[in-house]
Order: sequence, then structure tokens, then C-alpha cells
Amino acid sequence: MEEMEKLQYEDELKANRFSTIFVSVMCSICLLIWLANEMGIFVVNGFYMRVGMAIGCTSLLIPILVYFAAGGKNKWFKYMFIICMSITCIAMQSFLTFHAVMLCVLPILLAVQYADMRVYKLAFWINLFGVLVSVILGYYVGCWDGNMIYATTYGITVKNDFIRDRIAIMNQEYMIQLLLYFAVPRMIIFSVISMSTSYILKTANLQYVRQNLIRMQAESDGLTGLANRAKYFQRVSEEYTKLNSIYIVYLDVNYLKVINDTCGHETGDRVLKRAAEEMNRIVNKNIHGYRLGGDEFALIFCNYSERDAKIIMEQWEKGLKPLSDADAPAECSFAIGCSYGERPFDIPELLKRADDNMYARKKEMKKSMKNRI
Repeated sequence: MEEMEKLQYEDELKANRFSTIFVSVMCSICLLIWLANEMGIFVVNGFYMRVGMAIGCTSLLIPILVYFAAGGKNKWFKYMFIICMSITCIAMQSFLTFHAVMLCVLPILLAVQYADMRVYKLAFWINLFGVLVSVILGYYVGCWDGNMIYATTYGITVKNDFIRDRIAIMNQEYMIQLLLYFAVPRMIIFSVISMSTSYILKTANLQYVRQNLIRMQAESDGLTGLANRAKYFQRVSEEYTKLNSIYIVYLDVNYLKVINDTCGHETGDRVLKRAAEEMNRIVNKNIHGYRLGGDEFALIFCNYSERDAKIIMEQWEKGLKPLSDADAPAECSFAIGCSYGERPFDIPELLKRADDNMYARKKEMKKSMKNRI
């Protein structure tokens, strides 16, 4: 479960990064359209273009600033992004309705990337009512498409850029017709598109979870939760050969066979779990932990200097807790062997050296134990 949450968190960070890039591009496009209209390339009413673009671009700048301020790791970023994107789309639909009527579905499509139904629901409800707001607001203070259709059909011209002149094109008493023939159909179409997108999102989430569970089961050790032997050899052949330096640590649990024979395999499994818990104290994105099988484990330090890796291992060994119970017939402990290499290095040779050092240490520990007895 922790691994799945980690994967979802990493995917969310990627989605945040894409969202920031998207709003940056969209903000740039909006500014270019605005500039083109001011230069007379487009013929949208200047007042409505300025208001719509000012609100829209301001809303788009907020997630960009928050993303860079928080390093892209703000857990509320996705909600704020959807709210700001929705405000932008509603503003453009209201003031530039004829040209931006389909923007209502954009927040829905962007919400899908987060694989979080709360983000989708937020986008749905804001923009469903946003459709209604944009129709009414667009009629009274915007470049409403009904006005433009009427104007282009009958050749009506407006003498000034004042809002009252725009409103005068249509009879203000037709609010019911406005809602019935414009708002309601758009809200229905928006709902159908959103529900279809919701189904796609749920199906994609289910497939995502299944695929990751299959992958995790294939790459993880079922007992300890550490990466397994298959994942270890995959990284050895594909990733570790590209490192600048590598510090390999092989670990073997002493006297596990004695515990299994005298106390049973359930007790032995507890020892292995304790061993994994101790290893997880230092495992991170640059220190990988593996159970290679039986009582054999490995730690791989990626791009650490030999000195830094040894310091970490010394501190870790000082904090080691007993692996077996106090009443166990033998005290289980780690036999540890290490090797270090810098590019260019021979991975098989380093692995063999770490393995040999580990078995040499294991013999020393057993000999020492016999001498005590």
C-alpha cells in the first residue's frame, strides 16, 4: 500500500508539472490573441476582450506562481489549479462567448490526469454552474453569441462600445428563452461529456491500480516488502552500469536456520521482517534495499562516495536492534560484506567482491561465537 501511495504521489507531481506547463502556454496564447485584437487582426469588441483576458490571464498566473514557490509539491495545488482554470474558462465564456463556448470542458479534461475523483467533481460542479453563469453574464455584459448571430444576420451595428448598446441588440425580457434555448442545452451537453469522461477516468484508474499491483507483486518480496531478486538483477543490468559510483553491501542473517529448526518458520519469518525493517531505516531513492532470497539481502548506494557510504553504514550498524527474540536459542545478526567502484567499474567483479567479503565476515562471526562457547 505504501508503494502504491508513493507511485500515486509521483504521478501527481508529474501532473502538477504538466498543469503548470499547460497554463503557461495557455497564458501566452491568450496574451498573443489579446495583442492581435488590439492590433486589429481580430474584430472582437476591445472592451470585452480586455476584461475577459485580464481576468483569465490573472487566474492562470496564480498556479504558475504557487507551483514555483512550493517547488511543485503543494498537495492543494491540483484543487487550486482546477479552480483557477475554471475561473479563466468562465471569464472567457462570459466576455468572449461566441469564441470560447467550448472551453467549459477543458477543466474536466485536465482533471482526468490526476486520477482523483475529488478533483473531477470539483471541476464538474464549478463548470456546470459556470455554463449557466456565462450565458447570463455573457448576455448582459459580454460578447454573447446570440447578439453576434442576430447582428450578423440582420446587419445591426452598434454605434459605441458601451455595454448598454450591446444589451440593446436583444430584448431583455427574454430571460426564459435565454435559459431554455442557450443555458439548458449547453449544461446538458456539458453533463453528457463530463459523465463520459468520468467513466473513462474510473476505468483508467482501475487499470492503473491493477497494472501497478501486478508490477509491484512481480518486483517486490512478499514477506519483507523489499525489492526482490528480479528487480535487483534488472537494475544491475539496466541502471547501475550507468552510475558514476556504486557502493554494494551484501547482508546475510546469521543463525536463521537454527531459528527455523528450533522455533519454526513463523519465527524465522519474523526475523526476516525485522531485518527488512532495519534496512528500511536507510533505504531511500538513492539507497536501494533488496531481499535476494532466503536470508540474503543487499543494499546498493547510488552515486555515493566510499567515505560517505561507510559513514552511513557505521551509523546504521550502531543503531541495529536485535533481529531475533530474547528467548531465541541463537542471536540472529547481520554478516556484512562491501565493495566500492567508480566509473568505469566492472559490476560482476564488484558483486563477487562484496559477496566474498560477506562470507568471510560470516565465517569470522561464527568462529568468534564458537570461541565464546
